[in-house]
Amino acid sequence: MKITAVETIQLPAHPRHLWVMVHTDEGITGIGEATDKVELTKIAVHNFCAEIILGQNPLNNERLWAHMYDSANYTGYMGAEMRAMGAVDMALWDIKGKAANMPVYDLLGGKAQDNLRVYNTCISYGNIRDREWFMEDAGELAKDLLANGIKAMKIWPLDGLSTKYNGQYVTREDIRKGLLPFKKIRDAVGDKMEIALECHSRWNLPMAVRVADELEQYDPMWFEDPIPVDNITCFANLRKKTKLPILASERMATKYQFRELFEKDACDIAMFDVSYCGGITECKKIAGMADAYHLPVTTHNCGSPVMTMVVAHLMISCPNTNGIETVRSLYKTFDITDSGVDIRDGHIYLSDKPGLGISLLDEVYNAKDTIHTVTKEVRHDQMFAVTGDPWAQSPGDDKAGIIMPD
Repeated sequence: MKITAVETIQLPAHPRHLWVMVHTDEGITGIGEATDKVELTKIAVHNFCAEIILGQNPLNNERLWAHMYDSANYTGYMGAEMRAMGAVDMALWDIKGKAANMPVYDLLGGKAQDNLRVYNTCISYGNIRDREWFMEDAGELAKDLLANGIKAMKIWPLDGLSTKYNGQYVTREDIRKGLLPFKKIRDAVGDKMEIALECHSRWNLPMAVRVADELEQYDPMWFEDPIPVDNITCFANLRKKTKLPILASERMATKYQFRELFEKDACDIAMFDVSYCGGITECKKIAGMADAYHLPVTTHNCGSPVMTMVVAHLMISCPNTNGIETVRSLYKTFDITDSGVDIRDGHIYLSDKPGLGISLLDEVYNAKDTIHTVTKEVRHDQMFAVTGDPWAQSPGDDKAGIIMPD
């Protein structure tokens, strides 16, 4: 089996999402997804990943991942290239599952749990306005989620407080006011709802400690990314200064960055984004590393039903998964796939369909306003993709593309 084309799909109705399809000469196509900064990711898919994987065997996903990773070293292993690698890697696993007539989770070791606990991140999209709801009446939002079987939620009411002084100062009084949604939730439903605080790395270390002091009374599920993750020692220091469970971080990529997080005992829960980290191949290894430190893992996921299925297949195969992120305003409003996301009683359930078990609807794929970009031929500068040396082939050389040995 050989990869014959790499395609990106963009839907004008969903501008923050990019779907990647990898085509093969046996008619099997895999799908993956990337979110945010999609134009940059799209360029990396076609001008970086495609140069490496075209003509190759898609079942050799470990080898292809290693080639892509090695070739990204000029850009520091993060950013658009990593997001592109992540989406491509998802598609390769989808192909592998379809070729084997098995669900991806079985290829990853089978189900470590029968189903996965979900929490709802309260993003607004379409006619579901969960973000406004948690800012205005978080107690009623919690009641609505509980009525729909969801027993954990994530909110970020303090972000606006960080802007005045760039996260360098905030009064305790303002923090208490900012945490009113937590109070409203506890007053409305007590401990029936787990609540996580997302901080989006907005604070310096002393202010993060101050926020933690005020947050402690509400017994949150976790305290997520309160400070930037560019200094893991600071995360370790923060963990020593609070009783709250520290979660890190969707802002990290690859096992090499997470290694330092674990070695410095800097978190209680590890979170990764399957796209940002380079896909299923790499995140399975990160989860295994966390397990060696007896740490649970969860995922960042603000994607469509396609991404949610990617996350679910990966995480149900990991014995240390404590749950996954879902966004009901996304999976309930994206009517683009041939199967929905099966979330019942606060858990996600997976079928035994081959691969990821989900595809774009034909009418969505073929719609007039759907944007297709396809790369079918290897570029003449592919030697850089193989060797990481931008001068391995002289600019303007008119030669056949480089073919890596089988």
